[in-house]
This record gives sequence, structure tokens and C-alpha cells, in this order.
Amino acid sequence: MLHLGRGDRTVHFDWVSLMRSYRRFVFSTSTVLELGASTIELTRELSRDCGELIGLELLPERTPADFDNVHYVTGDWQTLTRYLEPETIDVAVASHVIEHVPDDLEAMNELFTVLKPGGVAILVTANRKRLTRTIIEMFTGDREFPWREHVREYTESDLVDLIGASLFQKYAVLPLVFGIHGGPVFFYSEKVPRRFRKNAHFWEVHIFKEQ
Repeated sequence: MLHLGRGDRTVHFDWVSLMRSYRRFVFSTSTVLELGASTIELTRELSRDCGELIGLELLPERTPADFDNVHYVTGDWQTLTRYLEPETIDVAVASHVIEHVPDDLEAMNELFTVLKPGGVAILVTANRKRLTRTIIEMFTGDREFPWREHVREYTESDLVDLIGASLFQKYAVLPLVFGIHGGPVFFYSEKVPRRFRKNAHFWEVHIFKEQ
């Protein structure tokens, strides 16, 4: 499907896709962990499909108050086991968070520890070689990281290497969006042509803790 619109009137497809995937894995009795849970509207959307949602937020000033079946914890993804018991989470969600984490391998292994056997994590992150960035870098050279709040961004091979170095063994990396997605104008296709997979705008990663 082709989308054309202004940023203030366009639902961000990366979140739409994440929610579609999330609803495949979550049950009404599930305990869900949202990493980077500072946006109440999105957290509330996640919470409608599960039994309990734990929202982890790094900064105290950005940590909301508990509501309904949502309980917030102020803490760091890299030290999850300080706040959560091992094997207590059915589904974990992180939308545009891992690129901010200094030690992403430690974060992945902590996530592995708190997931139950059979649990799944859904991560969404920007592609370092998305179409718009690739075109810009033809003239400017590669962006150097850290950049603003991003410690790094990932190509598909970067993600595969990260997961391969972690305790996880089973995963899938899905390309999301081809075109312009962000800023004042959105012009993109939800489906990424196979030949342009490396230039997808986002990666959606499903990571499984096998039973």
C-alpha cells in the first residue's frame, strides 16, 4: 500500500506493524514488558491486550504514574534483572529504544534472562542505511555515531551479529517501509521491494526464547 501525507496526519506505520505483530503473540493473561514506556497513549494501547504491563523508563522525570493494569519501573534496560525476576515476562516490546542503549549486548542478554521460555521480544529500530539516509550520505559521507541521542543505528547484518553474540538463537528480521517516512511529508510503501531490502526505513525484529 502506498501512503502520501503530512506528518501531523499520518499514523506511523512502524507502530502499526508492531501492534499487528504484538497481537499475534500476546494473550489476555500475558505479562508484558514495555521498554522505554514514556508515552501513555501507546502504553495504554498495549495494555488492552494483556493481563499486566510493566513499563520500564530510564528517566524518573519521564516515568508516568501507574494506571489500570500498568505498573511503571524507573530503571535501565542494561540492568533489567535488578528490577524484574528471571523468567517472568511473556512478551517484551521496544519501539526505537535499543539504538539509545550504550551496551546493547548486555541489554539483549538481560532481556533473555527475564523472558519466560517460549517468550518473545519485538524490537523496532531505524535502518542505518534507509533510503533517505543513503541518498544524503552519497554527498556527505557516512554519519558518525553517537549522533544526538542515538548511540548507533543498525543495518540488518549489524542486528544479526548482535543477536548471534547474545544468548538468543531464534529470530526474524523484517524490513518495514520503503520511501520517506518522517519529517513534514510521508511518501512510502508499506511493502519493501526485495531488491531494496537493505534500504528499508525500519527493522522489526522478533526474538524468541526457545522452550
